[in-house]
Amino acid sequence: MLSRTIRRAAKPATTTRSFERYLNLHEYQSSALMKANGINVPVGIAAHSAKEAIAAAEEIGDAEVVIKSQILAGGRGLGTIWKSVSSGYSYPPPPGMNASCCAPPSATYLQGGVHVIKKEQVEAYANKMLGGTLVTKQSGPEGKPVTTLLMAKKMELVNEMYLSITLDRTTMGPLIVACAKGGTSIEDTAAEDPSWIIKCPVDISKGITKENTKTVVDGLIAGLERMGVASQLKDKKEDAYKQIENLYNMFVKYDCTMVEVNPIAEDPSGLLLAADAKIGFDDNAAFRQQEVFDQGEKNVDQVDPREVAAAEFDLNYVGLDGNIGCMVNGAGLAMATMDIASQKGGEPANFLDVGGSASVKNIKGAFEIITRDPKVKCILVNIFGGIMKCDVIAEGVKQAAAEMDLKIPLVVRLEGTNVAAGNKIIKDANLATLISADDLDDAAEKAVQAIS
Repeated sequence: MLSRTIRRAAKPATTTRSFERYLNLHEYQSSALMKANGINVPVGIAAHSAKEAIAAAEEIGDAEVVIKSQILAGGRGLGTIWKSVSSGYSYPPPPGMNASCCAPPSATYLQGGVHVIKKEQVEAYANKMLGGTLVTKQSGPEGKPVTTLLMAKKMELVNEMYLSITLDRTTMGPLIVACAKGGTSIEDTAAEDPSWIIKCPVDISKGITKENTKTVVDGLIAGLERMGVASQLKDKKEDAYKQIENLYNMFVKYDCTMVEVNPIAEDPSGLLLAADAKIGFDDNAAFRQQEVFDQGEKNVDQVDPREVAAAEFDLNYVGLDGNIGCMVNGAGLAMATMDIASQKGGEPANFLDVGGSASVKNIKGAFEIITRDPKVKCILVNIFGGIMKCDVIAEGVKQAAAEMDLKIPLVVRLEGTNVAAGNKIIKDANLATLISADDLDDAAEKAVQAIS
């Protein structure tokens, strides 16, 4: 995936962004989609306020309900919801955690983003969770805002397992990953003992086969036996095969990049139930998955606003943690620019590819997005003109710098189509903060020197 490659290239030890360029749905949205495709899911109702949460609990009708924070990241149950003191709530510190290490001293918090509670507690918990920021292992330290809750029926679950379907570079096709230990962090299980992990590649030209589903189900049963827990799953294998087949068919039908069910649970009768799920979709398929993508547009509060703005300007942007803002044309050149900047002792603040057909308006938009990051102390523009002409870039740079009254150093390296015209535009602009560079090495060195 593009953003993962970017983070590897840009000093991963200091990078904490968790952006994905693929559309993701919340659990309540994913649950509705799975139910429509023959997958067993718990009864659940989305709520956006305490009042709606109370009504949902009444509709479910049980003495106890499950209240679940909805964010686009896994590990919610083990996460922490941070909230300001002004909210009026004071939560005990998470076990073994110092409050000052993870948030400002003024913050309060609630351990866990998923709770089983009595119906009478719904209002109190909804008020504690809504408006907070949930930090999990997958969210990054900045966390995600909690604006929606899923009120779910409390299910009697015998065993909690893990199952996901993703795209695998090694097999160049779908890969089913499963584990008898589910309901918690699969990353921890895989790190501690990889022997628990079941991997089953699927030949995409043939589709999922009975052999594939049998490999996964038998592996889960063996894992449960290894754990020494009781299970009726072996008596309901045919239903389990069908559930996994339905999950795979949904993965293909909706152009998914990932379907993660954690936990995929066993009920007392041995039937499998998708108790919690996260689904990602390839944005290249938006033209044929319009209904799904219309739902995803409601989730923009879960994405860095700079990334949302970049999409409006048709720019490819990923925010990072450095102080050198980069604007480049072409993904390969952008990554090379970030590499060289890192090698020269700098830290890129972003990946930004303006593409091959950017207009002056797009270039100005790119500058606005880069300068929204308060950590940016210098902007490095590296353009190799092919389809993208250097004079167009130069005109956009000139207008953006003038209109924004740019105060930070601006290092510009232009090469390729219309480079002479581009250099003349930059020179005639008389930009006070402009630093010209002859090549990429020179540009990276000057960017680092400018902030030293």
